[in-house]
Amino acid sequence: METRAESERADTPVSSSAKLPFDRMIETLVLGALLLVAFWPILTGMYGSWFDEHAYMEHGILVVPAAAYMAWDKREALRRIPSQPSALGLLLLLWGALQAILGLSAQWIWVSRTAFLISLTGFIAAIFGWRTVRELKYPLCTLILMIAPPSFVFERLTISLQLLASRLGEICLEALGYSVLREGNILEMVGIKLSVEEACSGIRSLVAIFFMCVLYNYFFVQSRWMRALILMMAIPIAILGNAARIVATGIAGQYNPALASGGTHEAFGYVSVVVASLGCVAFHILMTSMVKKWRAHHV
Repeated sequence: METRAESERADTPVSSSAKLPFDRMIETLVLGALLLVAFWPILTGMYGSWFDEHAYMEHGILVVPAAAYMAWDKREALRRIPSQPSALGLLLLLWGALQAILGLSAQWIWVSRTAFLISLTGFIAAIFGWRTVRELKYPLCTLILMIAPPSFVFERLTISLQLLASRLGEICLEALGYSVLREGNILEMVGIKLSVEEACSGIRSLVAIFFMCVLYNYFFVQSRWMRALILMMAIPIAILGNAARIVATGIAGQYNPALASGGTHEAFGYVSVVVASLGCVAFHILMTSMVKKWRAHHV
């Protein structure tokens, strides 16, 4: 007859690591190594894009360590999930492989790079099961940020942001009493001419701030609707931060034209990213305070 202690042990979920025998561990390592080898040309190309100044993906080198830490942070929850390998994971793994072949043959860079994430998800499902995939959904989604969006998306977004940043800069400078003449993305002031180039459009700061908000949401925000709201607010906050950079550059250039370019101009860019990031944090604090006050009066 089964004792109570034996019954409790039987009801206790067995960790996925404990249920993996030695042969399964070898199978996991071999399959993981084959996955890396198969996608190595794609992964090296992705790594190179992080250092391409025209790709605006400088944050990419931080994405993998951040996602790895998120997965490690969930280690206790992962240990409690029983290993339930899924055959559908193998189909997803195959789908990613076929997509990678199609992307490489057609030179669709974004398609081939996202194929790696599809195969990685299939690999986890095939070895550990879909419950493990669901537990790792946040770090897996974070890995999307290491892949540069399709070039046509960047091109259209960059042009729109260039014109918007130029217009906002013109409005703010005129409101402060400075004479400004705008022609497209060119701002002419007394003694200087500011050109809002692609790198100054705000796309670089927008992508970096969005990544920072993803990290901030994971560590400090619990509510799903609040996470979504912070990510949405990252866009206007980044745009306003870049407009402030243009205004600061224009004002500085009125006193010393050399300050409108070079190292000082780059410094304004980094400062605008920091200020915009702090703006996202301030927005979260403000919304949290408002929610608490609302609940105090309506509960």
